Amino acid sequence: MDRKPGRPRALTVDVIAAAALEDGIATFSMPSVARRLGVAHSGLYRYVTDRDDLLVQTLDRAFLGTTWPSGDLPWADLLREIGNAVWRACDAHPGLDRASQMAHRSSPALLTMMDAWVTSLRDQDFEAVDAAVAVEFVISLALDCSAQMARLARVDRSELQREDMPVLKEYDNDEVWSGRGMYDRKLDVVIAGLTARRLEPTS
Repeated sequence: MDRKPGRPRALTVDVIAAAALEDGIATFSMPSVARRLGVAHSGLYRYVTDRDDLLVQTLDRAFLGTTWPSGDLPWADLLREIGNAVWRACDAHPGLDRASQMAHRSSPALLTMMDAWVTSLRDQDFEAVDAAVAVEFVISLALDCSAQMARLARVDRSELQREDMPVLKEYDNDEVWSGRGMYDRKLDVVIAGLTARRLEPTS
């Protein structure tokens, strides 16, 4: 809903990002955000460079509004909880999954948290690169599966039975079509693989 006429809201980057989040993180435009705030479109550019810049600020706000795990969890639990937090953020902000994948750069707030999680995995006997890949992969997997489930919600399952729309028979089951789809199964496979890549404890 657009903001009613009246005294314009005092602008800050955070206020503008909040308006973009309300407008729809995957679909907002600079004019629609300006209308929501009751300000001139041109006035937004004193605070953000362009829509790409505002999208990153909005991603930050969306991610910071979610409860994230601390780095003191055992590594497998930590990865699972990171994924759960991504799902919570996507559930709270429809379109966040697609917007994150399309953004021209990552959320700085999320990157800061990722750095702490990578350090935790390194302290739990993973090589630095493996730790970084593991954290990034779980976040990407959750975003991708969330976007995939949103897409499947718009698909008529019976259409996939046609010869011109083949699907792997292993994927033609209720698990694929409900809840988080194959996310938890995929994460189990990843965690099993990571278990084999852990280094021998140093102490």
